[in-house]
Amino acid sequence: MRPELRQRLQDEVVPRERKPQKTKLVAHADMDAFFASVEERDNPALRGKPVIVGGQPGTRGVVTTANYEARKYGIHAGMSLTKAGLLCPNGIYVRTHGGKYSWVSIQVMAIFRKYSPSVEPASIDEAYLDIASCADRWGGPGRYAETIRREVRQTLGVTVSIGVGPNKITAKIASGLNKPDGQTILPLDNVLSVLGPLSVREIPGVGASTEEVLSDMGIHTIRELADCPVRVMQNRLGKYGEALRRIIRGEIESEITPLEERVDDKSMGHEHTFHEDVQNRDTLLARLLQLVDKATRRMRRDKYVGTLVILKLRSSQFRTRTHQRQLHHPTSDPFTIFRVGQSLLDEIWREEDGSVRLIGVSVGHLFRPGEECQGLQEDMFETPKAERLNGLFSAVDRLRDIYGEHVLEFAGGMEMLRRAGSIESVKH
Repeated sequence: MRPELRQRLQDEVVPRERKPQKTKLVAHADMDAFFASVEERDNPALRGKPVIVGGQPGTRGVVTTANYEARKYGIHAGMSLTKAGLLCPNGIYVRTHGGKYSWVSIQVMAIFRKYSPSVEPASIDEAYLDIASCADRWGGPGRYAETIRREVRQTLGVTVSIGVGPNKITAKIASGLNKPDGQTILPLDNVLSVLGPLSVREIPGVGASTEEVLSDMGIHTIRELADCPVRVMQNRLGKYGEALRRIIRGEIESEITPLEERVDDKSMGHEHTFHEDVQNRDTLLARLLQLVDKATRRMRRDKYVGTLVILKLRSSQFRTRTHQRQLHHPTSDPFTIFRVGQSLLDEIWREEDGSVRLIGVSVGHLFRPGEECQGLQEDMFETPKAERLNGLFSAVDRLRDIYGEHVLEFAGGMEMLRRAGSIESVKH
């Protein structure tokens, strides 16, 4: 089908608004144990058994997703694989397959866009949909949610739970009330009839500190929060308290921002958690070089340069330190960024400081050449050199696109690993 005909067909299914404004009716679609569900779909023998995605028990790492059978053992996302192995030794542990999940996510989001003029992905497995102008076309919010759930289930073999409310917060709470493969439609004229008995912990964004403040005020449920006088909320929590009260009562609308209308990223970076804690400078530098290589490859792809380098280290005791340096001239040159990162590493870490669990690097203050950048000027002497290097790395990028990321590696990084005698592979 020709692109113009495909677009016309989409426009006939759902009239698309160019710049969606605030909406009074939001659906939150949340995939059910997404990664585990994809693994079960691709291997039906896993169904009905506790499945934990993330890696093998006893190895460095955390649980990415646990299916509902595994959750009965107390396993949840973010738990260490070591602890998960103790809680559920007979579980089926599966390594993460990121590319597969990303592809299913793209297909899921495409289905959502068939049913809404504005879809805002919140993560790989959830999204907000503006349904104010289209839910009635399917017979109301309930039938609308059923239609989407059925298409996702029948087309992709995974399930999604949907909540509908007057704003993002209420819709997100609602989507978690009838999992898996369920839906909750909040009565728009009385949201509290459903949400009122729930604990304030169920409100997204209410963490331990806010819960403690509310508890000191005698507020434990959403109903108690909603009934609290505005002035009292303002006195204890300021404008946040007033807004929280209004949101949970359904009085504040939400703005849905489609992915294509989001502001460009202002930093790009990567992190790496070592399988074994590292206390060798060469090993850290080799990994730093690889991370810089990955970050600058993304920058070249999106035609960005940056003026800030940020290094992140996390010790074996989980102490995290960051250090940053402003550059004199904007760049995407991996050699320049690596040298700055190396200098930052030497400033905040010595081998006698102990072992390192995680290292990360990012480049900030990103912009595209030609855009305004806080008055920074290009260096007339460095520009020709930068253009030559950019041509070189563009050629490397093309080779990697064809033959894979590891067809070309920095010889310096492999040499550092050889000197260190590290078991960590650059290709890891």
